[in-house]
Amino acid sequence: MKSIFKRLLNVKDMMVEDVSLDDSPLRDAPVLVARVRCRKGASRCSRCGRKAPRYDNGGGGRSWRHQDFGCFRVGLSGPVPRVECRLHGVVVSRVPWAEPGSRFTRDFESECAWLMTVAGQKTVSGFLHIAWRTAGDIARRVAGRPESSMPCMFDGLHAIGVDETSRRKGHAYITVIVGHERGRVIWAHDGHGRQVLDLFFRQLTPERRASIRIVTGDGAGWIDSSVAEHRPNAERVLDSFRIVSWMTDALDRVGKRLWNQAGRDGNETATEAMRGVAYAVLGNPGDLTERRSTALATLADADPKGRLYRSWQLRELLRTLPRQPVERAEAELKRWIGRASRCRIPEIVELCGKIRRRRDDILTTIRLGYSNARIEAFSNKIKVTIRMAYGFRDTDNLIAMIKLRCSGPPIHLPTPIL
Repeated sequence: MKSIFKRLLNVKDMMVEDVSLDDSPLRDAPVLVARVRCRKGASRCSRCGRKAPRYDNGGGGRSWRHQDFGCFRVGLSGPVPRVECRLHGVVVSRVPWAEPGSRFTRDFESECAWLMTVAGQKTVSGFLHIAWRTAGDIARRVAGRPESSMPCMFDGLHAIGVDETSRRKGHAYITVIVGHERGRVIWAHDGHGRQVLDLFFRQLTPERRASIRIVTGDGAGWIDSSVAEHRPNAERVLDSFRIVSWMTDALDRVGKRLWNQAGRDGNETATEAMRGVAYAVLGNPGDLTERRSTALATLADADPKGRLYRSWQLRELLRTLPRQPVERAEAELKRWIGRASRCRIPEIVELCGKIRRRRDDILTTIRLGYSNARIEAFSNKIKVTIRMAYGFRDTDNLIAMIKLRCSGPPIHLPTPIL
């Protein structure tokens, strides 16, 4: 019988001494308790794994939660002696079925971590009978386990993407670094700004920092300043979507200003005409509905001075710029800056100064062909993860769950090993 339970518990280097059913009224459900111990051999430090002499018996037994057997919960209990390590002093000896400081076995934590990547709070807590806060602590331990089969996330970095994602209201953000070659999140930290990005670069060795050649992201100044300090030779790449969105926002402000001005002047004809094209100009011409396409055809007559029409033309010229060869794109960008600077439309002139300052970065974006699409896709996945992790009070647990779902560690359900 003991050999059967040993195979069911699925732990190497463990001896089963006794199995009993604890159905005391102090428990909310019966628990199958297996008394276990480690095989005889050299004791090891639970922190570094080195052999260490035995210090004492540990002052009593300890217990761990294991995977359920059918409708019965399973617990392991047994003595854990203490050892005297040369590096860490007197610590608890290592056991083969649990991590140091954990009240759960490795198989239970693996099952919980896998379930957290595919299910929400109600499913995980109800299926495993644990609190959601406890599940967050398990996710942090599993995400922090060193994986010998995986290379270091910081090795071989050539192109990285930087973005920040809101985790809750009140301007609370998480900064995320994505490796373009591996297609996964390689680093995440609470907060945003230059100080947070500086922390990432300081964690890299000089060789790993020197291997980074391309940094993608939006036009935030804190990204530029941090990259200029830690990796001045890296090429800064802007997302083409962000470049077009700058112009779309300026076009939206032009439309709103002209619409409001026509309303204040009491010009009902201009107001009605502007109402038809105010939203049509913001979309791509090929994606518009028939109604908005008809409204867009009357754009030249909506504003007598043609300000909205000229702004829309500049937007279309900037939108098609990333799809052109570098030589032609450079000439078209120079032409765009000249037209925008002389258009006498305040919103466009203001944007022209920004485009002129980022001219080299825009041409680099076109030449290299990199975009921030991958990190924007991860941003959507991270937002879903944040909703799934609703209730976590510790940001480290949230970041651990993001790593479990977006960093690609091999999280699998436990399989028989005996």
